[in-house]
Amino acid sequence: MPAFSTDDILGNRLDFEIARDGFVRRLRDDAALRNAETWLRREGYRVIELDAGAWQEDKQMHIAFATALQFPSHFGKNLDALNDCMSDVAEADYGWNATETGLVLILSGFERFTQRLPRIADDVQHILRGQGRYAALFGNRLLTILS
Repeated sequence: MPAFSTDDILGNRLDFEIARDGFVRRLRDDAALRNAETWLRREGYRVIELDAGAWQEDKQMHIAFATALQFPSHFGKNLDALNDCMSDVAEADYGWNATETGLVLILSGFERFTQRLPRIADDVQHILRGQGRYAALFGNRLLTILS
């Protein structure tokens, strides 16, 4: 089952636009972010917000993902383990329920995180883009908004 249909193209849907543009979108305007969050929740998405601006080191980032998405206790708290667990999230093994429209991660304060840990931030974006594509192979929707 495809993640989207031709009706989604014609409807100018936010979720389709995010997926079409690579599954990760930046929204710097607070009003646009709140409007997007409201729309996504109304459409049946599970929306999980992580405060990336508070992460001083990568360990905090790993713990935040693990807690919010219910990673298994053996999660290794490194980028390879994050990618592996996000594959399970993309398959809807945990973190959300496949009966929901999809999962949206909002990483607020991401610019501050990028300034502190630019390489890690770039790797996280790469992982989230790749896992968004991977989710779509199963007909699942995994989208990320960076604010």
